[in-house]
Amino acid sequence: MLPQEPERELVGRTIAAMLMAQQIQHTGQVHSETLLTELGALAGFAVQMSIRKSVIERQKLNADTILVEVATKNDEVYYFSDLLNWMLFENTEQPPYSVWAYVRAAVPLTHHLLLPDISEIVSNAARSIGTSRFGVPRLPREHMPHKLPRAALEEHWRRIHAELGSRNPSQWPYDIAAAAQWQMLTGRDTIDPAFAARIVMEAAIPMSKVDPRTIMGA
Repeated sequence: MLPQEPERELVGRTIAAMLMAQQIQHTGQVHSETLLTELGALAGFAVQMSIRKSVIERQKLNADTILVEVATKNDEVYYFSDLLNWMLFENTEQPPYSVWAYVRAAVPLTHHLLLPDISEIVSNAARSIGTSRFGVPRLPREHMPHKLPRAALEEHWRRIHAELGSRNPSQWPYDIAAAAQWQMLTGRDTIDPAFAARIVMEAAIPMSKVDPRTIMGA
């Protein structure tokens, strides 16, 4: 269990409610898999943006010393980083906990054996950069989101970024992770939390590597 963080939990609920309201406005209902995908995509990308804003810009560092840029044959650019991995999925033992730590905390201990293999999701994201498979969740057809992670990121980042404007950029990934956690807990009667964790991370890991220059509002 992670320690309670009332302020972060409030921010997280607000973010989840914003996305739910937009779904209802457009379709008349909430599609849980799509909402989890949206939150995962935003949380993953927020890790990279947090590094850029709260580490690189604040300390006036050369971005190349923190983020490794990888260009593909089709001229797309992706970013890799040990710090990004630490914030996204490695740090589960001490604050500030990783995005994965928040997601995993929503899953009962009795279901932990059903959690996704994070290293396998990471490997798949790395193998698929520059291809049509990149960022496409590997989920059963009946559980596919109504929009892919990249589309969710392009649609929502500017608005969510504005909502997080008063928060320190170092907190952005964890605020959105708290939103995902809240949705996993409140929707557990609809989607098993361990499977919901897979949906979130299938979006979060690839979207953490996306070039910010291609995302409006980044």
